[in-house]
Amino acid sequence: MVGAEEHSARSITAQEALRKYTLMSILSERQIPFEERPLFANYGGFGSSVHVVLPSSASESEMQETLVLGIPLSGHTGNPPGELPFGVKLGIAFIEHIRSRGSAIPIRVAFLGDERSSLPPDQRSLSHAGLQDLTAAVDTPENTLLVYLDMDEAPQSLVIHHGDGKRIATLNVLESLTKACDSQDIPYTLTVNFNELYKLDLVTGPSVLRAALDRDLHALYLGGSSPEEPRIRGSLKSDTDAALSEKTLVAVLAEYADTLRLVTGNLDYHYLIIQCLGNFFFISEPLTMLILMLLIGAFFLTFLVYSIVYRTRLLLHWCIFIRYCWIPLIFLGFLVIALEAAGFVISWTAKYYQLPPSLADYGRAGFKLVLALLFLSVLFPLVDFFTIPEKAQFYGNAAIILVSLGLCITAGLNITFIPVFIWVLLFACLGAVIRIPILVYLCALITPLQALGRLASLLRFAEGPLPFGSGRLAELFLAENHGTSLYLAIITLPFMLMLERGTVLFWSRRQKTKRPPLRIRLIPSLGLICGALAALGVYTQRLAATLPPAPVRRILMDEQPPAILRITSTTIPFLERQTLHITLAARGNPQRFGLYLEQETGTLPVIYAAPMPFELNHEQNSITFILGEGPPNPFTTELVLPRDFSGSLRAEALYGTWDPAIDTLPAPASDDYVLRVLQRLRYAPPLGKH
Repeated sequence: MVGAEEHSARSITAQEALRKYTLMSILSERQIPFEERPLFANYGGFGSSVHVVLPSSASESEMQETLVLGIPLSGHTGNPPGELPFGVKLGIAFIEHIRSRGSAIPIRVAFLGDERSSLPPDQRSLSHAGLQDLTAAVDTPENTLLVYLDMDEAPQSLVIHHGDGKRIATLNVLESLTKACDSQDIPYTLTVNFNELYKLDLVTGPSVLRAALDRDLHALYLGGSSPEEPRIRGSLKSDTDAALSEKTLVAVLAEYADTLRLVTGNLDYHYLIIQCLGNFFFISEPLTMLILMLLIGAFFLTFLVYSIVYRTRLLLHWCIFIRYCWIPLIFLGFLVIALEAAGFVISWTAKYYQLPPSLADYGRAGFKLVLALLFLSVLFPLVDFFTIPEKAQFYGNAAIILVSLGLCITAGLNITFIPVFIWVLLFACLGAVIRIPILVYLCALITPLQALGRLASLLRFAEGPLPFGSGRLAELFLAENHGTSLYLAIITLPFMLMLERGTVLFWSRRQKTKRPPLRIRLIPSLGLICGALAALGVYTQRLAATLPPAPVRRILMDEQPPAILRITSTTIPFLERQTLHITLAARGNPQRFGLYLEQETGTLPVIYAAPMPFELNHEQNSITFILGEGPPNPFTTELVLPRDFSGSLRAEALYGTWDPAIDTLPAPASDDYVLRVLQRLRYAPPLGKH
């Protein structure tokens, strides 16, 4: 399971070092060869990873896939310091199992250091140093699968993440794992079982998946559910709440390694996932296309039969539609106006209650949608001024044409979106054929209801215990963007046409009752608008009152004694170079040191040698040295510079926990606190330079 780390970086590093020592002792005792890979020189991390390579029994020419297990050494510091996390124990058991039976593919098990951070995301200089080192050790990323095991305790069921942003794992990678779980009677769940949410970039995955996918690796993230977390079982065979054992999970991983296939020319990124009765079923891209073609064929066959039997009526309807095809543009304009008006009200309310502009919540997004529909109810009666023959049939035909056009465009973009539009097309056709108003309304309302499962996934990600969620959909709804309003209006237009068709059919059946005048119909709409505005005001006021305190970012120029951060430096010249021996010492326990080199001549400094990685900042003519969290205090390093260097060395110490002995300002109101203590040391060329 994934949990927020509420401890200091030094405690993470100390615990990680103790666990690494225990791990290497176990591997040495069991005569398992391993490699320790320090992370400082290449990534700036103060820890190291331990890699174990298990060769394949097949010949080198037959090796097509490589399985890599990435297991973080760090975990919850609440556990006993010397106790290994369950994921590390599982990795050791898996190594012993593979050594005893062999493997058809090469396997690398990496126990990763410097994987967690205790600083807020905007203050981190290093992300997943152990994972970056692991991906750098992979020679053929296209034929490598990374399975990231993040389990501090024995889980009761597996939690599988298979995507991030617009990228997902291939069908064979995911399906092979679920089959291995089913064969071993392991309960599991997919955190997101709607691939279209990934394709639309509405949800995000763990950051480790993003780092692996950026390196073109195939990747999956495996966590575990705790007893207090809700679980959806992928297998109905197991109904026990007992924790899964190492032996059972080792059998799953071993079977997964045996069935893994990563044939580059046969990768399916456009499959569909269907959850039914607690089980997950996968529909491949070819099967999806076959179903789509069969449905299109059935649609055209039905249309052909209808055109033969009712050709005169069909010709009349098409002539009417071509003559009045500009009417849907009026509807589209009304929708855009309603969305823009609702967006203005939401924006004005946020400014009035001083909500931060970056805040995107699904509550206000829902209010925007409700207000847009209410504003639309005021505008739609204006359509009655247009006289259209066969008005009900006209609206039905327009809805079918718009949905069909959307289906064709969707099929060309990504077939993952096809099932949504197929259902929309089905109910649009039913609503255009049926002449019973209540059933037409039902067809128009059922269509958006299919999105409730996807919306539930979004809300669970945004408000649940998982730290990697996304409020992307709320951001889109609340964005003050004319293009977004137009896009939402185009999507909503077929439903509005269906509702208007139902309204026309309703009043056509009541021949003895005239439709109420426009002013009478506006009274309920205006009343509902006033009620919605009042509810929006109450909601926004409570939202502003319950917002967490703003992050606290403090900067202290350490110029007054006694010094919080001390820099000492000695220079050793040699020919045209000079070596700077630098020592940083700070009071308390800083979570990270920062080191920056700046040159006074307006050009970038020249670095001949440095023991840690660094980045060039062309705009500020400076160099940033990348240092991880949990440094030794004092921290010593050395740099080799030109002898005529003239500039300054700027250092900083970052504290993530308020200490009154260091920060004399009042205690911060927010737990999201960072203090940066700055110190500067100037250098000048030595006298007597040749």
